[in-house]
Amino acid sequence: MSKEELKQAKKDAKNLLKKPFYKKWWFWLIIVIVFIAIGSGGEDTPVTNDKAETPKTETADKKEPAKKEEPKVASIGEVVTVGDVEFTVNGTSTAKNVGGQFGSNAQGTYLLVDVTVTNKGNEAITTDSSFFKLKVGEKTYEADSTASMHTDMELKFFLQQVNPDLSNAGTVVFDVTDEVIANPDLMLQVQTGFFGTETGLIKIAK
Repeated sequence: MSKEELKQAKKDAKNLLKKPFYKKWWFWLIIVIVFIAIGSGGEDTPVTNDKAETPKTETADKKEPAKKEEPKVASIGEVVTVGDVEFTVNGTSTAKNVGGQFGSNAQGTYLLVDVTVTNKGNEAITTDSSFFKLKVGEKTYEADSTASMHTDMELKFFLQQVNPDLSNAGTVVFDVTDEVIANPDLMLQVQTGFFGTETGLIKIAK
Protein backbone atom coordinates (compact mmCIF):
# COMPACT_ATOMS: atom_id res chain seq x y z
CA MET A 1 0.00 0.00 0.00
CA SER A 2 1.42 3.40 -0.94
CA LYS A 3 1.79 6.26 1.47
CA GLU A 4 -1.11 8.04 -0.13
CA GLU A 5 -3.41 5.05 0.33
CA LEU A 6 -2.29 4.51 3.93
CA LYS A 7 -2.89 8.14 4.74
CA GLN A 8 -6.37 7.99 3.20
CA ALA A 9 -7.25 4.82 5.17
CA LYS A 10 -6.26 6.46 8.46
CA LYS A 11 -8.36 9.47 7.58
CA ASP A 12 -11.39 7.29 6.82
CA ALA A 13 -10.99 5.40 10.08
CA LYS A 14 -10.80 8.62 12.05
CA ASN A 15 -13.95 9.93 10.35
CA LEU A 16 -15.71 6.68 11.15
CA LEU A 17 -14.87 6.99 14.84
CA LYS A 18 -16.08 10.58 14.94
CA LYS A 19 -19.48 9.59 13.46
CA PRO A 20 -22.35 10.16 15.98
CA PHE A 21 -23.60 6.92 17.66
CA TYR A 22 -27.15 7.44 16.41
CA LYS A 23 -25.85 7.28 12.85
CA LYS A 24 -24.31 3.88 13.38
CA TRP A 25 -26.15 0.85 12.00
CA TRP A 26 -25.80 -1.26 15.11
CA PHE A 27 -27.55 1.42 17.20
CA TRP A 28 -30.65 1.25 15.06
CA LEU A 29 -30.53 -2.53 15.12
CA ILE A 30 -30.72 -2.46 18.92
CA ILE A 31 -33.63 0.03 18.78
CA VAL A 32 -35.57 -2.22 16.41
CA ILE A 33 -34.97 -5.27 18.62
CA VAL A 34 -36.15 -3.37 21.74
CA PHE A 35 -39.37 -2.21 20.04
CA ILE A 36 -40.12 -5.72 18.82
CA ALA A 37 -39.65 -7.06 22.36
CA ILE A 38 -41.92 -4.39 23.86
CA GLY A 39 -44.59 -4.94 21.23
CA SER A 40 -44.71 -8.69 21.70
CA GLY A 41 -44.60 -8.54 25.51
CA GLY A 42 -47.20 -5.80 25.98
CA GLU A 43 -50.10 -7.63 24.38
CA ASP A 44 -52.12 -9.55 26.95
CA THR A 45 -53.31 -12.89 25.79
CA PRO A 46 -56.94 -13.29 26.86
CA VAL A 47 -57.46 -16.20 29.21
CA THR A 48 -60.42 -18.31 28.32
CA ASN A 49 -62.17 -20.41 30.90
CA ASP A 50 -62.98 -23.72 29.33
CA LYS A 51 -65.20 -24.54 32.26
CA ALA A 52 -67.85 -21.95 31.56
CA GLU A 53 -70.57 -21.94 34.17
CA THR A 54 -73.91 -22.95 32.88
CA PRO A 55 -77.08 -21.85 34.62
CA LYS A 56 -78.29 -24.44 37.06
CA THR A 57 -81.67 -25.87 36.35
CA GLU A 58 -83.82 -27.47 38.97
CA THR A 59 -84.38 -31.06 38.03
CA ALA A 60 -86.29 -32.00 41.12
CA ASP A 61 -89.98 -31.95 40.64
CA LYS A 62 -91.77 -29.55 42.90
CA LYS A 63 -94.09 -31.59 45.01
CA GLU A 64 -97.45 -30.04 45.57
CA PRO A 65 -98.52 -29.96 49.21
CA ALA A 66 -100.97 -32.69 50.02
CA LYS A 67 -104.48 -31.40 50.17
CA LYS A 68 -105.95 -31.77 53.62
CA GLU A 69 -109.24 -33.58 53.44
CA GLU A 70 -112.03 -31.71 55.10
CA PRO A 71 -113.97 -33.83 57.61
CA LYS A 72 -117.44 -34.86 56.53
CA VAL A 73 -120.10 -32.81 58.28
CA ALA A 74 -123.34 -34.57 59.24
CA SER A 75 -126.62 -32.98 60.25
CA ILE A 76 -129.13 -33.71 63.00
CA GLY A 77 -130.46 -37.25 62.53
CA GLU A 78 -127.51 -38.32 60.35
CA VAL A 79 -124.77 -40.73 61.39
CA VAL A 80 -121.15 -39.60 61.40
CA THR A 81 -118.55 -42.37 61.71
CA VAL A 82 -115.29 -41.68 63.52
CA GLY A 83 -112.98 -44.68 63.59
CA ASP A 84 -115.09 -47.60 64.81
CA VAL A 85 -117.70 -45.39 66.48
CA GLU A 86 -120.95 -43.96 65.10
CA PHE A 87 -122.38 -40.71 66.47
CA THR A 88 -125.91 -39.43 65.91
CA VAL A 89 -127.44 -36.20 67.21
CA ASN A 90 -131.13 -36.90 67.74
CA GLY A 91 -132.13 -33.34 68.65
CA THR A 92 -131.41 -30.26 70.77
CA SER A 93 -133.24 -28.10 73.30
CA THR A 94 -132.52 -25.18 75.63
CA ALA A 95 -133.09 -24.43 79.32
CA LYS A 96 -132.07 -22.01 82.05
CA ASN A 97 -132.08 -24.70 84.73
CA VAL A 98 -131.49 -28.45 84.78
CA GLY A 99 -132.17 -30.78 87.68
CA GLY A 100 -134.74 -28.57 89.40
CA GLN A 101 -134.26 -26.98 92.79
CA PHE A 102 -131.14 -28.95 93.56
CA GLY A 103 -129.82 -28.84 90.02
CA SER A 104 -127.81 -26.24 88.12
CA ASN A 105 -128.64 -22.79 86.80
CA ALA A 106 -127.06 -21.59 83.57
CA GLN A 107 -124.81 -18.55 83.46
CA GLY A 108 -126.07 -18.03 79.92
CA THR A 109 -128.40 -20.61 78.42
CA TYR A 110 -128.09 -24.37 78.55
CA LEU A 111 -127.99 -26.12 75.18
CA LEU A 112 -128.99 -29.77 75.64
CA VAL A 113 -127.79 -32.13 72.90
CA ASP A 114 -129.35 -35.61 72.72
CA VAL A 115 -126.69 -37.99 71.36
CA THR A 116 -126.47 -41.70 70.54
CA VAL A 117 -123.07 -43.42 70.40
CA THR A 118 -122.73 -46.88 68.80
CA ASN A 119 -119.63 -49.05 69.11
CA LYS A 120 -118.83 -50.75 65.78
CA GLY A 121 -115.41 -51.96 66.85
CA ASN A 122 -114.16 -55.21 68.37
CA GLU A 123 -113.39 -53.88 71.85
CA ALA A 124 -115.23 -51.90 74.50
CA ILE A 125 -114.99 -48.11 74.35
CA THR A 126 -115.44 -45.34 76.91
CA THR A 127 -117.87 -42.47 76.43
CA ASP A 128 -117.75 -39.23 78.40
CA SER A 129 -119.24 -35.75 78.15
CA SER A 130 -115.71 -34.38 77.64
CA PHE A 131 -115.66 -36.12 74.23
CA PHE A 132 -118.16 -33.52 72.95
CA LYS A 133 -117.44 -29.86 72.15
CA LEU A 134 -119.27 -27.02 70.47
CA LYS A 135 -117.48 -25.23 67.63
CA VAL A 136 -118.24 -21.82 66.17
CA GLY A 137 -115.48 -20.65 63.85
CA GLU A 138 -112.23 -20.65 65.82
CA LYS A 139 -114.00 -20.82 69.19
CA THR A 140 -114.46 -24.04 71.17
CA TYR A 141 -116.94 -24.57 74.00
CA GLU A 142 -116.57 -27.39 76.55
CA ALA A 143 -119.45 -29.44 77.92
CA ASP A 144 -120.74 -28.68 81.42
CA SER A 145 -120.20 -32.03 83.14
CA THR A 146 -122.17 -31.07 86.28
CA ALA A 147 -125.20 -29.90 84.31
CA SER A 148 -124.94 -33.02 82.14
CA MET A 149 -125.13 -35.24 85.24
CA HIS A 150 -128.15 -33.32 86.57
CA THR A 151 -129.88 -33.81 83.23
CA ASP A 152 -129.00 -37.49 82.84
CA MET A 153 -129.32 -39.17 86.24
CA GLU A 154 -128.14 -42.45 84.74
CA LEU A 155 -124.80 -40.80 83.93
CA LYS A 156 -124.76 -42.18 80.42
CA PHE A 157 -121.85 -39.93 79.47
CA PHE A 158 -119.76 -40.14 82.62
CA LEU A 159 -116.94 -42.60 81.80
CA GLN A 160 -119.51 -45.09 80.55
CA GLN A 161 -118.23 -48.32 78.97
CA VAL A 162 -119.89 -49.47 75.74
CA ASN A 163 -119.25 -52.99 74.43
CA PRO A 164 -119.05 -53.85 70.71
CA ASP A 165 -122.35 -53.61 68.78
CA LEU A 166 -124.06 -51.74 71.64
CA SER A 167 -125.23 -48.13 71.81
CA ASN A 168 -125.26 -45.51 74.55
CA ALA A 169 -127.76 -42.65 74.40
CA GLY A 170 -127.71 -39.61 76.66
CA THR A 171 -127.69 -35.82 76.92
CA VAL A 172 -124.69 -33.52 76.85
CA VAL A 173 -125.19 -29.99 78.21
CA PHE A 174 -123.36 -26.79 77.25
CA ASP A 175 -123.61 -23.43 79.04
CA VAL A 176 -123.32 -20.78 76.30
CA THR A 177 -124.83 -17.49 75.16
CA ASP A 178 -127.98 -17.17 73.09
CA GLU A 179 -125.83 -15.82 70.24
CA VAL A 180 -123.88 -19.07 70.12
CA ILE A 181 -127.06 -21.14 70.04
CA ALA A 182 -128.48 -19.00 67.23
CA ASN A 183 -125.27 -19.06 65.16
CA PRO A 184 -125.91 -20.75 61.78
CA ASP A 185 -122.42 -22.29 61.85
CA LEU A 186 -122.85 -24.04 65.19
CA MET A 187 -121.23 -27.50 65.15
CA LEU A 188 -120.89 -30.38 67.59
CA GLN A 189 -117.43 -31.93 67.52
CA VAL A 190 -117.28 -35.59 68.56
CA GLN A 191 -114.24 -37.74 69.29
CA THR A 192 -113.43 -41.35 70.10
CA GLY A 193 -111.09 -40.97 73.05
CA PHE A 194 -109.57 -38.66 75.64
CA PHE A 195 -106.80 -37.44 73.31
CA GLY A 196 -109.12 -36.44 70.48
CA THR A 197 -106.96 -37.86 67.69
CA GLU A 198 -110.09 -38.91 65.75
CA THR A 199 -112.87 -36.36 65.44
CA GLY A 200 -116.03 -35.67 63.46
CA LEU A 201 -118.47 -32.78 63.04
CA ILE A 202 -122.25 -32.58 63.22
CA LYS A 203 -124.06 -29.38 62.31
CA ILE A 204 -126.65 -28.67 64.99
CA ALA A 205 -127.62 -25.11 64.09
CA LYS A 206 -131.37 -24.67 63.65
